[in-house]
Amino acid sequence: MNIEIQLVREPIPANSVPAATGAHGAWLDFRGVVRDEENGRKISALEYEAYPEMAAREIRRLLEEISSRHPCLAAKVIHRLGTIPVGETAIYVGVASGHRGEAIALLAEFMDKLKQDVPIWKRRALPVPVGRATPCAPSGASGLAAPHAPSGGGERTAHPTLQSLDDALAEIRLRCPPLPAVRAPLAECLGRVLRETVCAPTDFPDCDRSTRDGYAILQSDASEVFHVMDTLHAADWKPRALKTGEAVRIATGAACPCDHVQVVMQEHVVRTGDQIRITKREAGLNLRQRGEDVKAGQPLLPIGVPLHAGKLALLAAAGNTRPLVSPRLRVVHFTTGDEIIPPQLTPKPGQVRDSNSILIRGLLEPFSCHLEQAHLPENFEFAKSAIAGRPSAIENADVLLVSGGASVGEKDFTGPLLESLGFAIVFSQVNVRPGRPLIFAVSGGASASRPDLPRQSEAAAGLPAVASGRRRVPASRLAADRSPSGKLRIAFGLPGNPLSHFVCFHVFVAAALQALMGSHPQSFRRGVLAEKFDEAPIPRETLWPARRDSAGLHPLVWASSGDVTCLVEADALIRVPPNTASFEAGAEVHFLPAGP
Repeated sequence: MNIEIQLVREPIPANSVPAATGAHGAWLDFRGVVRDEENGRKISALEYEAYPEMAAREIRRLLEEISSRHPCLAAKVIHRLGTIPVGETAIYVGVASGHRGEAIALLAEFMDKLKQDVPIWKRRALPVPVGRATPCAPSGASGLAAPHAPSGGGERTAHPTLQSLDDALAEIRLRCPPLPAVRAPLAECLGRVLRETVCAPTDFPDCDRSTRDGYAILQSDASEVFHVMDTLHAADWKPRALKTGEAVRIATGAACPCDHVQVVMQEHVVRTGDQIRITKREAGLNLRQRGEDVKAGQPLLPIGVPLHAGKLALLAAAGNTRPLVSPRLRVVHFTTGDEIIPPQLTPKPGQVRDSNSILIRGLLEPFSCHLEQAHLPENFEFAKSAIAGRPSAIENADVLLVSGGASVGEKDFTGPLLESLGFAIVFSQVNVRPGRPLIFAVSGGASASRPDLPRQSEAAAGLPAVASGRRRVPASRLAADRSPSGKLRIAFGLPGNPLSHFVCFHVFVAAALQALMGSHPQSFRRGVLAEKFDEAPIPRETLWPARRDSAGLHPLVWASSGDVTCLVEADALIRVPPNTASFEAGAEVHFLPAGP
């Protein structure tokens, strides 16, 4: 299949037919045109952002995956980035297939999955300037099917910024570009993300090798009796041409003496001295043939995959002992709350054992990171003093996590504390449960500002102001000299309850870690409910803990966001839309894998 992918900043041509190879019976295309309305208000343009390399890679992966079910000869995808005025095309997708039905099915499935799997999102919607009419969008035009991002074009108010789940993820992915890659020894690469495509340096295997203990003979040799000329052990390399009536004793894994041989199992011969007689001839060759696993130059591992034990073994087999990988993340985690005591102590009235420290440590285990943990007193000034004793840990951290203190109570000081450490708050609430009081903040780096604009006034750049605690911070300042080293750091203020921790980590913190490591973004999947879900509807979106098995998803019982008992079985989070009362058993839902 011929696939062409373009991420452009100029207008998309009116004619963009895919260049199919060979004859095709049908071609079908789709154009997503910017409408003049967004969330009930008139707009003049939409602005799109992307991780170009990752987006192109994901688009190609999706097309190849879907074409295995709906054969396709060619596909062409053009996605426009930057500011796109009303009435202009944001995305063009064209497919060519042998039959019309195949083209329709492929295009429909691709557009459906594009939104959730490809890191392209609406950055914002630009309002219509005062006194200016809105350009007319074509009738029936649709916007881009991509992850929804903040649509407010003007200044945001100083009260806590409430984000939708999709808005929050878009903000996180936009502000967490991959950290610079490093080369590391294989023994230190477990859990890291591969940042280069690794190709086979030779054929795998590099020659024909025996899969049995037995005797190598020519495939065309019909002799009944053979003379044994030599013995080959697994480590031997003894090339020789075999003649009719000749055989070589060969061990499992040993290189064959020449081409066009087969191996007769030792169980199927009778040996007398240096002669053998074959008692049974097999149809198979009993060989691992040269290049049957992969040919020289073919990809072994693609860029962006996490390295587990099997992938590391493959790299070792290829001789790639220092692959280009994501750096080891430095994570600092603080717990807060005067009521929190170590797990080994017996709580007094009003006290609770600390479960968040071990929970965070366990959740970070799949990520390659160096973790420091400590507890902070529930007093702003005392907490600042405690942190002042470890300045290098904070300054060198890639990620800072603070458990508790993210809400609006009198002793909830996580927001001001992060600001005192040089972070600017991007948002402080997410319209989900559990986990509404979630703070996301950034410091340093170039990801927090518009990378495509020169430094200028926010009014001239058309940038919104982002709420930061009790004062507004212009978006272009989120990266400006907040960290003395200029190093990008991100921070999360997590709600204190364990279930909220579990949910917020898997949905939001993991998304940031994956982006920083250059990994493929985790996305919601489709699943089927194994049993009926029946709960009182609420106006917020819910991320419901569930257990997965072969029958589908089983919603778990939980009393509150402080309920840690359901975490024993939870390995998925079901996305329950606002005001949803129930789902019948067998209903299709969206879920996010969670846990190991």
